[in-house]
Amino acid sequence: MLFLQISLLAVLLAAGDNEDAFQEEISFKMIHTSSFYNHSWVKIQNSAWLDDLQTHGWDTNSGRIIFLRPWSKGNLSKEEIKELEEFFHGLPMPQEIHRHASQWKFKYPFEIQITLGCELHPERAIVGIYGFAYQGSDLLQFQNNSWLPSPKGGTRAQDVSRVFNQYHVTKREV
Repeated sequence: MLFLQISLLAVLLAAGDNEDAFQEEISFKMIHTSSFYNHSWVKIQNSAWLDDLQTHGWDTNSGRIIFLRPWSKGNLSKEEIKELEEFFHGLPMPQEIHRHASQWKFKYPFEIQITLGCELHPERAIVGIYGFAYQGSDLLQFQNNSWLPSPKGGTRAQDVSRVFNQYHVTKREV
């Protein structure tokens, strides 16, 4: 469902009568960042970006999306907004990261980023973006319904992908 909404946004951004208006690649990304300070303290931030322009933020106290631009709500219904908020709030990642941190040799404090989105290319091709990073370095990519280790991720990436691929809910949501 989320990918369909992202793809729809990409198609809408490309719509228009002016062929010259869309000559470069454009991307829309949602970024989930979890900063793990110790075994019990995690700070979570969510944001959405249209290329380099932040369009959405996240209120951690209420678990609500913050629309940073007058147009950033688009035509999303209240139900669709609630579904997106529940998606981000329900990500099981922080609990699983804590559970496996020592196994994966994640040293506190550390930060992980999950990126979901799409790129729209001038020839109208839409490419999905799904990634997981540790300390700013790519660790996993999501392709063909599986989390794949990054070539530079080593055994850590292989171990993390093995665990992530056990979670069908996360794979289904992506």
